[in-house]
Amino acid sequence: MTRSAREMSFREAQAYLESLGIDAMKDLTPSLDRIEALCEALNHPQRAVPGVHITGTNGKTTTARLVTSLLAATGLSVGTYTSPHLESVTERISLSGEPLSEDLFGELFENVLPYVQLVESRLGQRLSYFEFLTGMFFFWAAEQPVDAIVVEVGMGGEWDATNVMDGVVSIITNVGLDHTGLLGTEKTAIAREKAGIIKPDGTLVTAERVPDIRNLLQEIAEGRRSEVALLDKHFAVDDNRVAFGGRYLSLTSSAGSYEELFLPLHGAHQGLNASAALEAVTRFLPAQRLEHEVVAEGFGNVNAPGRLEALRLRGHTAPPVVLDVAHNPDGISAMISSLVEAFAFKRVRFVVGIAQDKDYEGMLAELGRLPSSVVVTEPKQVRSVPAEELKRVAMELGLPCEVIEDVPTAVDAAIAQAEPIELVCITGSHYVVGEARSHLLRG
Repeated sequence: MTRSAREMSFREAQAYLESLGIDAMKDLTPSLDRIEALCEALNHPQRAVPGVHITGTNGKTTTARLVTSLLAATGLSVGTYTSPHLESVTERISLSGEPLSEDLFGELFENVLPYVQLVESRLGQRLSYFEFLTGMFFFWAAEQPVDAIVVEVGMGGEWDATNVMDGVVSIITNVGLDHTGLLGTEKTAIAREKAGIIKPDGTLVTAERVPDIRNLLQEIAEGRRSEVALLDKHFAVDDNRVAFGGRYLSLTSSAGSYEELFLPLHGAHQGLNASAALEAVTRFLPAQRLEHEVVAEGFGNVNAPGRLEALRLRGHTAPPVVLDVAHNPDGISAMISSLVEAFAFKRVRFVVGIAQDKDYEGMLAELGRLPSSVVVTEPKQVRSVPAEELKRVAMELGLPCEVIEDVPTAVDAAIAQAEPIELVCITGSHYVVGEARSHLLRG
């Protein structure tokens, strides 16, 4: 196949997938029938490789990256599936931290498409964007020399397309309010939905600290004969302090203690993600003692674009720019605390775009904790809260606000208007951060 033909294959794959609707899963009745039918047609690739399955309201992707990096540091080859992506759909499938090339992604799509079409014909309905990609990942991982897979849930747990896999270890990072239109507003109900990924005779690792929720997760896990590892009981964060470019951590796992680990990520919450990741890998590799050097290498190699990611733009007058994909009130709250802890500024100019199913009033209220102004915008790839509605709420909260619907234009305006004492922070969704990141890094 010529290079131009391979490029066309990726473009066609991208166009086909986007025609399904990136967030169309929200319009479908919860069911595993479609993904189960696809996996059966593909000869059950989801059972080919042992894995770690991750859900939670916040921190899923970062935890997946941490688990991947730790496993890779032990010498394993790791296939990882995360969502959503920031700039390219190829980011969702990676081998030991490296995303698939466009060529390989296009070839993978072409290999799986006939099976998808067969299943759609039999069922009389189309698969969703996420179901198609999930089938692609499992098929790809089964065909690779992969020792382990790390899989992030798209939404919820029990009815998520990824939940056809046999997870040796399940991680529930935390339980909060998000996707409330589908998951509801009761945290206990959300916890039960997320607990759907806990497999019989497996292991649950959770960093959830709210007693009622943690006890519920433990009860469900034990009812499935799963081992349980709880934060502050079986593993812990002993020290978690700011360092230049990230944090210094001292952690205890069920296998031992690890002191003075450098993690190149900002935010105290990353210590919890790192601790859960370390415990999960400890449980996943019970016969292997993780040496301090291995853990230090794994954490030291991790990167998490769009997670309190600081960009330094050219020009001595350019303000610092921070990208963060926080997309619910809890996430915004953690981001605000992390900005105060890790960066020097007197005021923040926020660029904000929010998907329609989010608690945008709660998110904007959290932004008001800092001296700030807001530019509201509308990312292209997802159904967003109209910028004018965001402005209305922001003004009611006393936040100075202007509307610039085009994301790159909004970013440029915020940077141009920023004073020397100000920081520019782009947040609210993966999609606004993705558009902004592409614009800033590629011009």
